[in-house]
Amino acid sequence: MTHGSRKRISFSPTEPFRFCPADGTKLSEPRPSGGVTCPLCDRSWYRGSAPAVGAVIVEDGKALVTIRAREPEKGRLDLPGGFLEVGEHPADGLVREVKEELGVEAEVVGDSVLQATHTYGEGGDWVLAIGFRVKILGGEIRPADDVAGVRWVSVGEIDDLDFAWAHDRALVRAALERENS
Repeated sequence: MTHGSRKRISFSPTEPFRFCPADGTKLSEPRPSGGVTCPLCDRSWYRGSAPAVGAVIVEDGKALVTIRAREPEKGRLDLPGGFLEVGEHPADGLVREVKEELGVEAEVVGDSVLQATHTYGEGGDWVLAIGFRVKILGGEIRPADDVAGVRWVSVGEIDDLDFAWAHDRALVRAALERENS
């Protein structure tokens, strides 16, 4: 089956690893527990969820949400954040993403508020989303080109908003309820 000019490929717990990413050797069959081992270098390969982080910035009883400027889910509501770089700590990645997307200095406040898994984009790649409360330390909000705009929303508005992902709605609700309790 194709979608546009892209071929849709069904993924298993080990695909797309058919050849060793380290040396190109054809990989063995997956183990019953998952993963495949390269017969040449003996490295094991797994397909896992990509870690991503999201920020809820709360001020005066309202949370900041962003409007997506790009696909997937262009035009729908989202939270500042994104995918972590290899080896990056979630709190550091979130501070980086907030700076890139909103142009402000920020810090993570407390422990994670919510963790969720979901699929992202046309290929249905799995993501492990980790949400945090974030405080702006300085600067003026100036959305980058991947953010079409920002809104401040109250807990009473959450159910009527068009969030790209249900976990973002849950994260905003959890953060606002913590703030208002």
